[in-house]
Amino acid sequence: MSEILNKESVAVIDIGSSAIRMLIAEIDSKGTIRHLENLQKPTAFGRDVFATGHISTKTMRQAIEVLKNYRSLMNDYGVKKYQAVTTSAVRDAVNRDSFIDQAFVRAGLDVEVLEAPEESRLELIAVETALADKVALDQKRCLITEVGSGSTEMIVLNQGAVEINRNFAIGSMRLPEDTVLGSVDAQVLARLIKRAVRQICAGENRDCHFQDLGTFIGLGGDMRKAAQHLSADLSNQTFTTLDKKEFTSYLKNISKKTAEEIAKEHGMALDEAEAYQAALFLCGAFLAETGAEEIIVPMMSIRDAILQEMAQMFSGYKRTDLSKQVLNSARHLGEKFGYDKTGAACVASLSIKLFDALTKDHGLGTRGRLLLEVAALLHGIGAYVSIAGYHKHSSYLIQAADLFGLRKSDKTIVSTVVRYHRKTAPKSTHVDYMSLNRNDRAMVSKLAAILRVACALNESSQQLIKNIEVEAGEDAYTIWVSSDLGDLSLEVEAVRRRGDLFLEVFGAPIALRQKKL
Repeated sequence: MSEILNKESVAVIDIGSSAIRMLIAEIDSKGTIRHLENLQKPTAFGRDVFATGHISTKTMRQAIEVLKNYRSLMNDYGVKKYQAVTTSAVRDAVNRDSFIDQAFVRAGLDVEVLEAPEESRLELIAVETALADKVALDQKRCLITEVGSGSTEMIVLNQGAVEINRNFAIGSMRLPEDTVLGSVDAQVLARLIKRAVRQICAGENRDCHFQDLGTFIGLGGDMRKAAQHLSADLSNQTFTTLDKKEFTSYLKNISKKTAEEIAKEHGMALDEAEAYQAALFLCGAFLAETGAEEIIVPMMSIRDAILQEMAQMFSGYKRTDLSKQVLNSARHLGEKFGYDKTGAACVASLSIKLFDALTKDHGLGTRGRLLLEVAALLHGIGAYVSIAGYHKHSSYLIQAADLFGLRKSDKTIVSTVVRYHRKTAPKSTHVDYMSLNRNDRAMVSKLAAILRVACALNESSQQLIKNIEVEAGEDAYTIWVSSDLGDLSLEVEAVRRRGDLFLEVFGAPIALRQKKL
C-alpha cells in the first residue's frame, strides 16, 4: 500500500531592485518540492532608490498592484504559508517603511526586509543545496559572489569554513562613480567596473588573498542566464561549470555589442540587457582577481533557498544549521586581531556549559546560545587596540565587523554582551543597550552575567577548569569542579567578585567549589 503524503502549497516572493518575482510550489511531508508557478514582473525600485534615495509614488503604486495580483494567485492555489522578502533597493530606501506598510494594508502581504547577513546565509544554503557534495568545497579556498542590482555579496570559504563575508555597494544598477546604467558605451562601462573591483580587492586583499582562491562560484540571475546561453541543456542540472577562457571571451563579445543587440539576441527587455552586461562585467572582474580557472554556477536563487527551508520545516527535517559557519567567521575575526585562541575557546566552552546548565532559569533558546558563544570567542579582541578598557574596544570592533549570518540586532546583542562582560553593568544611559527591545535587553543581561562567570573560571588564563557541574540550591548556585585541579584560589575569588551581575539577574549568588576527595 502506497504511503499517503501530506501536501501543501507555499509561496516565496522576492521584491528585488529590477523585478518582483514569485515562486509557488507544492511541498510534501518528505520534503519534495514541485514548482507550480514562477512569475516575474519588472519594477523600477533600483532606478528610483539608487538615483534619489526614495521609491517614487508611481513605482510604489505599480509594485503594490503586482503584489495584489500575486496575493490573488496565491489565494487561487490555497497558499497559506508564504515568505515575502525584499533586498538592497527597498532596504536602502528612505521611505521603505511606507512601502512595507502599503504592502501589508493593500496587498495583505507581510514583507520582511532582508539584511545583508541573512542574504549571505541564504546564498550559502543555495550553494550547498545546488552542489550537494558533488563539488568538494573543502579542498581549496573558495570565493562565492552574487552580483545583485544594488550590491555584491562576497563569501570566502577556507576548507569549507566561512572566513570572510562582505557586502559591497556596487551592482548591476548601482555602478561606479554614480554612472547611470545605459549612459556609457559598454567597453567604457567594463573598464570602469574593472577599476572599481580592483580597488575593492586591493583593500580586501590582506584578508582575502584573492590569488589563492582556487574555486569561484557565481550566483545570481544574470550568471544563470549566461550559463544557459553558454551551456547545453540545463533543465535537470542544479549547477554547471564555465571555463574561465570561454567566459572571458563571452565578456569581450558582449562588450562590443549594444544593449539593443543583446536584448534582441537573448530575448530581453532593453533595461534587462543593460543590467545583464553590467552584472557579467562585475562577475568577470572579480573572477580575474582570483586564481580560479572556471566558474561554478549554481542554478538556484535565494527564492529556492527559502523554499528549501520551508520544505524542511514542513517535512519535520532539521532546518539547515549554519551556526558552525557563524562561529568560523567569529574565529577568523579573532585571528585578524591576534586574539588568545586557546583562552577564547576555553571561555566559550565554559560559557556554553553554564548556559546549558541554567536553561530552566534563563529561558533562552538556540539564538541566545549562539550569540553567547560568539561573544565569548570575541570578548578579548579589543586588547589589539589597548588593554586598558579592552571590553569597550572589543564591543566597537564587533559592531564594525562583517560577521557571517548575524543580523544588525544580533551584532548589537553580541557587542553589548561583550561590553558588559566586565566592570559596568547595563545602564539606561547606554545607547546601544537601550536601542534593543525589552526581550533583547533581558537577553543581554543574562548572557553578560554568564560570560562574566565563565571568564572568572579562567581567571589564571591557564585553562585549568574544563568540566563543571552546576547545582541550583534554594538560595544559591554552586559550580562544582574536580578536586585534583590544584590551587583554584584565583578562580574562586574571581567568581565571587564577578558574580555581581549574576546575582542581580538570576536572583541568587554563585560560587565555585571543589569536590572533596
